Amino acid sequence: MEKSQNEEEESEIFEVSPQSLPAKSNLKGDWLNFFLLILLYTIQGLPLGLAIALPIIFQSKKNVSYKEQAFFSLVAWPYSIKIVWAPIVDSLYVQWIGRRKSWLIFIQYSMGVVLLYTAINIDEWLPESEKPNLKALVITFCIISFLAATQDIVVDGWALTLLKKNNVGHASTCNGTGVALGVLIATICPVLLTSEEFCNKYLRITLGTGGIITLKGTQLTVKMFYN
Repeated sequence: MEKSQNEEEESEIFEVSPQSLPAKSNLKGDWLNFFLLILLYTIQGLPLGLAIALPIIFQSKKNVSYKEQAFFSLVAWPYSIKIVWAPIVDSLYVQWIGRRKSWLIFIQYSMGVVLLYTAINIDEWLPESEKPNLKALVITFCIISFLAATQDIVVDGWALTLLKKNNVGHASTCNGTGVALGVLIATICPVLLTSEEFCNKYLRITLGTGGIITLKGTQLTVKMFYN
């Protein structure tokens, strides 16, 4: 008798009422916000893809040492320590514009300006046969990485209010899908479409010189997404 009473008490403790369970996710009426988040995360992944593609381009030119490539890896640091300025992004904003939109608009235009500046100078910083200007590339891409990391803070926070409460769990899906897609696009274009060998073998009917796009053209294309 005592044993059955204990079992009843345990069942009461672990019993969960239907009201306390989270509502089942349903994207009906939330699809537009879902795809907007994927688009924002994709745009965010584009400059990160460019930063990933550059070491591959360095290696193909065979005039950059491993030490110099390690120096270029510093561009990933802003994304790794974004938690340092995340409280500032969450607390400071223009009230009439909105907590998230205030930063998002500023970041979009800033990224567009930096990418345009990079596109104008990329041929000088990354010449065909001479050694690249690693210092200029590292400084510029650190700024790009800083802006992309700040946008990640903004969009992550916005996702919590943009989606309905029962759909917030889909924010991670938007993040993983969008960033991966952006990185994939921005890595393939500079590495493959600027390669003369790849373009002549797979994309051209008649042989030509250079790729079907240039690295400068890739930078300008990415810049267009930010304006």
